[in-house]
Amino acid sequence: MEPDTKDSKLKKRLDNIHKDIDVMKDNKFRLSEVNLDYIKKELLTTDFMEKHTNFKNFEEMIKSSGFKIENEIEFKDATETLKWNEHIVKNSNFKNWKEMLRTSVIERASRKLTL
Repeated sequence: MEPDTKDSKLKKRLDNIHKDIDVMKDNKFRLSEVNLDYIKKELLTTDFMEKHTNFKNFEEMIKSSGFKIENEIEFKDATETLKWNEHIVKNSNFKNWKEMLRTSVIERASRKLTL
């Protein structure tokens, strides 16, 4: 097995980015259908939330929203409401929930490219 060089590490990261893009290009992919756990851990990270919202983390944003979100169904129901979008507009620099998720996907891809 050859040792990891800077080039091989970059190639691995690029391969992972391509896999993410392939998933997103699939016609079945919709941001609203992304797993709640994935959103919490991979997209709406503490760094992302502190940079773009009035909250330290995603859990804090949920608590302040007034929604009870403990599972995928409650999450999907909440994020499809006008009240949720109003909460996003009021407490972030985004015009809606979809824009917030889209930005988080782009930032995640950028993180993956960073050596």
